[in-house]
Amino acid sequence: DARETAWSWLKENWDRITKTFAASAILSDYVKSIVTLFTSKEKEAEISQFFATRTKPGFKRALKQSLENVRISARWVDGIRGEAELAQTVHDLLIKL
Repeated sequence: DARETAWSWLKENWDRITKTFAASAILSDYVKSIVTLFTSKEKEAEISQFFATRTKPGFKRALKQSLENVRISARWVDGIRGEAELAQTVHDLLIKL
């Protein structure tokens, strides 16, 4: 899965990335573009743990917002998984198209 590949690459190359883009908005954009792809509470916890000692002032806010997006997405996914009739509703809607 591409998001796992990007996340693994970010973790493995974090020191090099922060040295290269230390004072750049690119760092915030890159972190945000990877983190917001995830939709589980477990991944949010993993990301939070990784950045617990690696937060830089330049992207602290972007990280916080991105983690909030992951939490919102996780709640949404949990909610739709609990909808017993969702699959039938989607099927019915697709037939109408």
